[in-house]
Amino acid sequence: MSSFASSSSSSSLSSFAFFSRGKRGILRRRVANHHASSSSTKALRRTQQQVTTTVMMAATQNENTNEYILLTLDYVDDMLDKRGPHREEHIAGARKAFEEGKCAMAGALTDPVDTGVFVFKNVDKAYVERFVQNDAYYKAKLVKTYSIRPWMVVVGNDA
Repeated sequence: MSSFASSSSSSSLSSFAFFSRGKRGILRRRVANHHASSSSTKALRRTQQQVTTTVMMAATQNENTNEYILLTLDYVDDMLDKRGPHREEHIAGARKAFEEGKCAMAGALTDPVDTGVFVFKNVDKAYVERFVQNDAYYKAKLVKTYSIRPWMVVVGNDA
């Protein structure tokens, strides 16, 4: 949840909060108005009236909504023996995506080393597909199959 404060004066205060719900979100605006009112017991009394407005709004994939895509690369048998000549270029591609803020983390499953795992953040499926097509292991035919799947994170990393 992000909270954004807007301008305020002595008579009103507004605050905004965006609650992400997948590709859609809820924007809530809370307004507190202070005004004088009269009553039979007190001539002037300060009261507070609060109004909450809820607006549904669409959030696109690339607006830092913390949407994740999980890429898994199924490696050929004896990957440790075959990856050597291509490993530097493979890691450089992953590092570049990380430095651009598109890959949150990447690595290989071990015991045995048979699968590569990449977590992409706030990119679309086409970006990940291009990443695979340009990957050194894929081009060297060291990847038997791969999977690109949306991943709904519910705990951790600002879920």
